[in-house]
Amino acid sequence: MGSRKSIKARYGSISVKHATATHAGKLQHFLRLTDLRECMIQGSTPWRALHAPLTIPEAETFTALIGKIPICMGGVVPLDACEDATVGSIWLLGSSSVEEHARDFHKMVKDMVSYFQTQYDILENVVPTDHTRSIKWLASLGFQFSPIPTIINGYDVVRFVRCASNIEVSFEDNERPASN
Repeated sequence: MGSRKSIKARYGSISVKHATATHAGKLQHFLRLTDLRECMIQGSTPWRALHAPLTIPEAETFTALIGKIPICMGGVVPLDACEDATVGSIWLLGSSSVEEHARDFHKMVKDMVSYFQTQYDILENVVPTDHTRSIKWLASLGFQFSPIPTIINGYDVVRFVRCASNIEVSFEDNERPASN
């Protein structure tokens, strides 16, 4: 893993802290419909999706707050390494308040992705193919997408990946990221 970079504690009206079970307990009731749907597709409840990463010692999770109200949580859960690369599953779940603070939210997430990229050679996850707004946003953060969807619990999802600059990943022909 690379040198440890830090994330700022404040982005305009948003403060960033290490996540707690209290944050997860509050946020679970206010997730956006797209985030609720992603939980459902993964076979998870909002409670489990927000609390599970907090139980994994190697995972790192942050909460974005407006005052004392959590508006999103996100982080990375380490996955099994592929040969010489460290791989993490990056995730974020939020309330509609992220859109009310879109500029600060985007700056914060951009820094979080950069921070996590210093910790992991490869960041990856999946997003439903019909969540076009999320796909466009992930592309703006430097993620690439597999051109072939995968099916999870009956739903089409697409794998997204972002690699550190020193990493070259070979994909199966049907898993090669689509160029933007």
